[in-house]
Amino acid sequence: MHEKSLYKKNMKKDLYNIEIDIDEDIKRDIEDFYFSKNDLDNIKIPLDLEDLIEEPFEEEKQEKKTYYFNWFIDLLLVSLLLLPIVGIYNPNIFVKFENVYPFFLKTHNFLEKDNLRKILGGESESVDLKNAKPAVVVKESEVKKPKTNAEELKLIHSLANSLIKAEYKWECTEVTPKTIKKVISGIDCLRDREERIYFRSNLEKWKNGDFSNAVEVHNKVWSILEGNVGEAYDLDEESISKIKEKYY
Repeated sequence: MHEKSLYKKNMKKDLYNIEIDIDEDIKRDIEDFYFSKNDLDNIKIPLDLEDLIEEPFEEEKQEKKTYYFNWFIDLLLVSLLLLPIVGIYNPNIFVKFENVYPFFLKTHNFLEKDNLRKILGGESESVDLKNAKPAVVVKESEVKKPKTNAEELKLIHSLANSLIKAEYKWECTEVTPKTIKKVISGIDCLRDREERIYFRSNLEKWKNGDFSNAVEVHNKVWSILEGNVGEAYDLDEESISKIKEKYY
């Protein structure tokens, strides 16, 4: 205890003996801080100061752009890989995309369980994958009189789809006396003389409720339109029967 007390006394004495000259300290600080006019004149501000300030920020912006670009590319690649798989698994997702829907539908049908079983050499059950339902159904009220060659061919094809069986149908138009009248009135829009004669002769039969030529009419217009999937193979007797019961 005695030694500790003695140490404290000595510390106090040392503090009292310290000489503090505040004025001198302030003067020294001012001298350290002071810049002469010559010193100030020698200070040069870079002409590209703004560029120097922006440089770190530009690097950060570029890094962000690179990051988002790489992220977008990765997302795009994943999408390109997944979309065909999704389309084959469930073709109806792409039902409004006329160019790709037939491919997904045919692939999906081919890869049905029974088809895979057949490929692998197992027993196969008979499954009717034909007579597909249409992707789009056009009501009578939506049908307009064709004004061009393309519009007339499209309407003939769409009406014929309602009367036949096919593996793929993109669009079917409701067959009624009014829609038949409109398609016949548009025959003059066809540019080819032989096509006008053929369709006028065959569609006149529809006006009387005779749809026995629907497969031939469909495949004729389907061929003109350069179809590659959805060729008619038989009449849809059930649909034709309903049309006759309602209108004839």
